[in-house]
Amino acid sequence: MNPTPDCGDALSSDLTPLAHAFVHQSLAAAKNRVRAQKAAQDGQPGTAMALRALAEAQEIHAKKALTFLRGRIGSSTENLALALLEAREMAVDTLGWTVQSEAESDKPAGSLLTQMARAVASHLALLGTSKTGFRARYHVCSICGYVYAGDTPGRCPVCQAVPEKFSEVPVA
Repeated sequence: MNPTPDCGDALSSDLTPLAHAFVHQSLAAAKNRVRAQKAAQDGQPGTAMALRALAEAQEIHAKKALTFLRGRIGSSTENLALALLEAREMAVDTLGWTVQSEAESDKPAGSLLTQMARAVASHLALLGTSKTGFRARYHVCSICGYVYAGDTPGRCPVCQAVPEKFSEVPVA
Protein backbone atom coordinates (compact mmCIF):
# COMPACT_ATOMS: atom_id res chain seq x y z
CA MET A 1 0.00 0.00 0.00
CA ASN A 2 1.50 3.32 -1.12
CA PRO A 3 0.88 6.12 1.43
CA THR A 4 1.82 8.78 -1.14
CA PRO A 5 -0.87 9.41 -3.76
CA ASP A 6 -0.03 9.42 -7.45
CA CYS A 7 -1.92 12.64 -8.14
CA GLY A 8 0.91 14.90 -6.96
CA ASP A 9 3.66 13.14 -8.90
CA ALA A 10 3.24 15.23 -12.05
CA LEU A 11 3.94 18.41 -10.12
CA SER A 12 6.62 17.06 -7.80
CA SER A 13 9.61 18.65 -9.48
CA ASP A 14 7.95 22.07 -9.48
CA LEU A 15 6.93 22.11 -5.82
CA THR A 16 8.83 23.71 -2.98
CA PRO A 17 9.07 21.81 0.31
CA LEU A 18 6.28 23.99 1.72
CA ALA A 19 4.08 23.28 -1.30
CA HIS A 20 4.77 19.55 -0.86
CA ALA A 21 3.70 19.85 2.77
CA PHE A 22 0.50 21.64 1.74
CA VAL A 23 -0.40 19.00 -0.86
CA HIS A 24 0.47 16.11 1.47
CA GLN A 25 -1.45 17.49 4.45
CA SER A 26 -4.49 18.39 2.31
CA LEU A 27 -4.68 14.91 0.80
CA ALA A 28 -4.05 13.21 4.13
CA ALA A 29 -6.81 15.23 5.78
CA ALA A 30 -9.30 14.33 3.05
CA LYS A 31 -8.37 10.65 3.28
CA ASN A 32 -8.66 10.63 7.06
CA ARG A 33 -12.12 12.25 6.91
CA VAL A 34 -13.25 9.39 4.65
CA ARG A 35 -11.53 6.84 6.87
CA ALA A 36 -13.34 8.32 9.87
CA GLN A 37 -16.68 7.92 8.09
CA LYS A 38 -15.86 4.27 7.40
CA ALA A 39 -14.86 3.69 11.02
CA ALA A 40 -18.17 5.22 12.16
CA GLN A 41 -20.07 2.96 9.74
CA ASP A 42 -18.13 -0.03 11.13
CA GLY A 43 -19.29 0.85 14.66
CA GLN A 44 -15.89 2.07 15.87
CA PRO A 45 -16.63 5.56 17.26
CA GLY A 46 -13.26 5.89 19.01
CA THR A 47 -11.37 5.19 15.80
CA ALA A 48 -13.67 7.57 13.91
CA MET A 49 -13.06 10.34 16.43
CA ALA A 50 -9.27 9.83 16.35
CA LEU A 51 -9.25 9.96 12.55
CA ARG A 52 -11.41 13.12 12.52
CA ALA A 53 -9.04 14.74 15.04
CA LEU A 54 -6.07 13.81 12.87
CA ALA A 55 -7.82 15.22 9.78
CA GLU A 56 -8.58 18.46 11.60
CA ALA A 57 -4.93 18.81 12.65
CA GLN A 58 -3.79 18.12 9.09
CA GLU A 59 -6.21 20.77 7.79
CA ILE A 60 -4.67 23.28 10.19
CA HIS A 61 -1.21 22.44 8.82
CA ALA A 62 -2.43 22.77 5.24
CA LYS A 63 -4.09 26.14 5.93
CA LYS A 64 -0.94 27.49 7.56
CA ALA A 65 1.22 26.26 4.66
CA LEU A 66 -1.16 27.85 2.16
CA THR A 67 -1.00 31.15 4.00
CA PHE A 68 2.80 31.11 3.77
CA LEU A 69 2.74 30.04 0.12
CA ARG A 70 0.50 32.91 -0.87
CA GLY A 71 2.04 35.41 1.51
CA ARG A 72 -1.37 36.34 2.89
CA ILE A 73 -5.03 35.70 2.42
CA GLY A 74 -6.50 38.32 0.11
CA SER A 75 -9.54 40.50 0.52
CA SER A 76 -12.98 38.90 0.22
CA THR A 77 -13.26 40.26 -3.33
CA GLU A 78 -9.86 38.78 -4.27
CA ASN A 79 -10.72 35.47 -2.61
CA LEU A 80 -14.02 35.22 -4.49
CA ALA A 81 -12.28 35.95 -7.78
CA LEU A 82 -9.69 33.23 -7.06
CA ALA A 83 -12.38 30.74 -6.03
CA LEU A 84 -14.25 31.44 -9.28
CA LEU A 85 -11.07 30.98 -11.31
CA GLU A 86 -10.31 27.70 -9.51
CA ALA A 87 -13.88 26.45 -10.08
CA ARG A 88 -13.58 27.27 -13.78
CA GLU A 89 -10.27 25.40 -13.94
CA MET A 90 -11.89 22.44 -12.17
CA ALA A 91 -14.74 22.43 -14.68
CA VAL A 92 -12.28 22.27 -17.59
CA ASP A 93 -10.02 19.70 -15.88
CA THR A 94 -12.95 17.47 -14.94
CA LEU A 95 -14.14 17.39 -18.52
CA GLY A 96 -10.69 16.26 -19.69
CA TRP A 97 -10.45 13.64 -16.95
CA THR A 98 -13.89 12.34 -17.88
CA VAL A 99 -12.90 11.95 -21.52
CA GLN A 100 -9.66 10.23 -20.52
CA SER A 101 -11.48 7.82 -18.16
CA GLU A 102 -13.99 6.92 -20.84
CA ALA A 103 -11.19 6.40 -23.38
CA GLU A 104 -9.53 4.04 -20.90
CA SER A 105 -12.88 2.21 -20.45
CA ASP A 106 -12.99 3.12 -16.77
CA LYS A 107 -16.76 3.60 -16.58
CA PRO A 108 -17.01 4.05 -12.77
CA ALA A 109 -14.39 6.82 -12.84
CA GLY A 110 -16.05 8.40 -15.88
CA SER A 111 -19.43 8.38 -14.13
CA LEU A 112 -17.99 9.90 -10.97
CA LEU A 113 -16.17 12.59 -12.93
CA THR A 114 -19.31 13.40 -14.94
CA GLN A 115 -21.23 13.79 -11.68
CA MET A 116 -18.39 15.94 -10.30
CA ALA A 117 -18.48 18.17 -13.39
CA ARG A 118 -22.24 18.65 -12.99
CA ALA A 119 -21.80 19.56 -9.33
CA VAL A 120 -19.01 22.02 -10.21
CA ALA A 121 -21.57 23.83 -12.37
CA SER A 122 -23.43 24.63 -9.14
CA HIS A 123 -20.18 25.96 -7.67
CA LEU A 124 -19.76 28.27 -10.66
CA ALA A 125 -23.35 29.45 -10.30
CA LEU A 126 -22.82 30.08 -6.58
CA LEU A 127 -19.68 32.10 -7.16
CA GLY A 128 -21.31 33.96 -10.03
CA THR A 129 -23.89 35.40 -7.63
CA SER A 130 -21.27 37.49 -5.84
CA LYS A 131 -22.27 40.59 -7.80
CA THR A 132 -25.99 40.19 -7.05
CA GLY A 133 -25.58 39.07 -3.45
CA PHE A 134 -25.30 35.73 -1.70
CA ARG A 135 -28.16 33.84 -0.10
CA ALA A 136 -28.60 33.48 3.62
CA ARG A 137 -28.65 29.65 3.48
CA TYR A 138 -26.77 27.00 1.56
CA HIS A 139 -27.02 23.23 1.58
CA VAL A 140 -24.40 20.81 0.20
CA CYS A 141 -25.28 17.37 -1.11
CA SER A 142 -23.22 14.86 0.85
CA ILE A 143 -23.32 12.45 -2.09
CA CYS A 144 -22.05 14.56 -5.00
CA GLY A 145 -21.11 18.02 -3.69
CA TYR A 146 -23.90 19.96 -5.42
CA VAL A 147 -24.53 23.32 -3.70
CA TYR A 148 -28.16 24.36 -3.26
CA ALA A 149 -28.88 28.00 -2.43
CA GLY A 150 -32.09 28.48 -0.47
CA ASP A 151 -34.14 27.25 2.45
CA THR A 152 -35.15 23.67 1.69
CA PRO A 153 -33.54 21.54 -0.99
CA GLY A 154 -35.54 19.00 -2.93
CA ARG A 155 -33.96 16.03 -4.65
CA CYS A 156 -30.44 16.73 -5.86
CA PRO A 157 -30.51 17.58 -9.57
CA VAL A 158 -27.12 15.90 -10.09
CA CYS A 159 -27.37 12.57 -8.22
CA GLN A 160 -31.05 12.47 -7.22
CA ALA A 161 -30.21 12.23 -3.50
CA VAL A 162 -33.10 12.85 -1.13
CA PRO A 163 -33.26 16.14 0.82
CA GLU A 164 -31.96 14.41 3.97
CA LYS A 165 -28.60 13.93 2.24
CA PHE A 166 -28.05 17.70 2.16
CA SER A 167 -26.22 19.36 5.03
CA GLU A 168 -26.80 23.00 5.81
CA VAL A 169 -23.68 25.15 5.80
CA PRO A 170 -23.39 26.63 9.29
CA VAL A 171 -23.36 30.39 9.73
CA ALA A 172 -19.85 31.51 10.59
